[in-house]
Amino acid sequence: MLSIVYGVLSLPLLVYCSAKLLGSEKAPNTYTFARGYVLRNRVTHQRLLPEPSSHRFVYPTVCLLVSLSALERGALDVGRGWLFGYGGVFGRLTGLRPGPYLTAGGSTGNGSSTIRERLVRVLTPRFGNAAELLEDAWMMTMPSFLGFEGINPLTVYFCYKSTGEFWLCVLEVRTHIHIDGCISDDEQIHNTFGESHVHVLEVGQREDAPPSGSVAADGILWSGIPNQQCADRYDHQWTFRREFHVSPFNDRSGFYTVAIKQPNHPPMAPPSDNKFPLPVVRVQLYTDSDSDSAPDSPGPLKLVAVLRCTSSAPLTAPSLLSALLWAPLGLLLSFPRILYHAWILHYVKRLDVFLRPEPFPANPDWAAGATNPPKLPQPAGVKWQSEGILERSAKRRVVSFLRQRAGSAGISVSLVSADPATPREDFPLPSGGDSKAGRHLQIDYLAPRFFTILFLSPSAAHALLLGHTSDKVFFPSSAELFLEVFSAPLSSVPPLSAAQQARLRGLPHSLQHSLALPIPPTHPLDLGWNATVTWSMVKLLRTLEEVERWIFSIARARPVKGDEPWKQWERAEHALTSREDFGTLRREQEGYEHGSVRSG
Repeated sequence: MLSIVYGVLSLPLLVYCSAKLLGSEKAPNTYTFARGYVLRNRVTHQRLLPEPSSHRFVYPTVCLLVSLSALERGALDVGRGWLFGYGGVFGRLTGLRPGPYLTAGGSTGNGSSTIRERLVRVLTPRFGNAAELLEDAWMMTMPSFLGFEGINPLTVYFCYKSTGEFWLCVLEVRTHIHIDGCISDDEQIHNTFGESHVHVLEVGQREDAPPSGSVAADGILWSGIPNQQCADRYDHQWTFRREFHVSPFNDRSGFYTVAIKQPNHPPMAPPSDNKFPLPVVRVQLYTDSDSDSAPDSPGPLKLVAVLRCTSSAPLTAPSLLSALLWAPLGLLLSFPRILYHAWILHYVKRLDVFLRPEPFPANPDWAAGATNPPKLPQPAGVKWQSEGILERSAKRRVVSFLRQRAGSAGISVSLVSADPATPREDFPLPSGGDSKAGRHLQIDYLAPRFFTILFLSPSAAHALLLGHTSDKVFFPSSAELFLEVFSAPLSSVPPLSAAQQARLRGLPHSLQHSLALPIPPTHPLDLGWNATVTWSMVKLLRTLEEVERWIFSIARARPVKGDEPWKQWERAEHALTSREDFGTLRREQEGYEHGSVRSG
């Protein structure tokens, strides 16, 4: 509602700006051809499976197609940077800044990395000399509006070499509550959870075969996926496995097929046909095939999302203001639109919710030395959720404990996050200490939840059962060394501390009294900390778990059966009694490939 009011109140401002600037605006820059465009788009989403939950909707959007080189030189600023500018979102009508895009890190002279630098950083592990190969790129994305950065589910980068040859299509997907493959303009896929994932699609490499009857270019490595051909009216098409959690109504299984119609000219050369670019991006989601003869191929088509540019104009004050007047709420309605259609899919179409899993690691060698290392997909994550306050507090305790414990136990310890932006932490033995034949424990963890699991579990054995065997949040190089490092001395007289008693509340009876899970009177992470503060922190975390369950109940929201966060210890109990190691990071629910429909 606030965004709608915001947009309505901005209409007089747009009219005023038009009167002041339409007549005085000169060419968008000093180039003889446009380096930036305003695009008016038609976005279509259609869900086909499961059939009882089929759904379709169409809406207009406004976005920009800008040359990264021209953008970052300030050559595309409009109205002296007030109507549109690069580097910030406040003090201007529309704007772009590097912060939301791609990975953080690195710096320029002013202490912040540019979008181009971030793009090169993503491409370098794949191509090595990406900085030399990349001449320029079209970036298709939604700008901020009056300082408000709305949900930008998909950003697309069309990358070119110095010869003007189209080289790569990079999809950046962010996590904002993303519904069924909603796409934005930059091939970065964004979900609604503050995470980002990229798909780097190289022209001529693992593309789907051309349409029947067309002539294939020489030197192209086709994908080889059965029955996948590039659709007519598109320039390129790729099919690849889905690895990122985007929609709450789909798990991470299946295949994406991405087809694109590229801009009609590179950003550093004028169009040969004197026409403005009309790019198109189509994303199709297929389920896994149930065929025994082709198990690693797409199955039935589940979802289709198409972003089709219907008109474009060079980025000037008249074209920008005209587009905003054409769809004044277009840059503000993404999130309300997502919530509205999520309500339909969940409460009307009866689709249950797949809760967000932890993203796959960015490093292909992550946890390679762990006991039963997980099978990892192609790494593509570029941005993770940041730590919460309680997670940081639990992490401080773990770090403080390991600094002392490494010396006394004679075991060096390393903590390795799946998030490349989180530095590795090492806890070596004191100089001259006995290394006990070089014993070393490395713990690879997917998310900061590892620290709260370790803090809230009544013992190291409980933490290993829940966080490793059951929920696959962390992977120790040795289970024995993990238990030795984090186990506290047991006492024959077992009066449990108040914090330990609070930890036990809510655990199944079998996990409280199992001989395989001895519970120490005092938790090792509690030693040296104020008992009242520790008890309060445990109670707060437990209360938040109950609040989450209460919110789901009040909202009548339904997670997929077995995926409820408040049933984590029941899942751990099942893993203990069945002696089952789930052995995968995916944890996709069998039978829900099409989505979960609740009949009752």
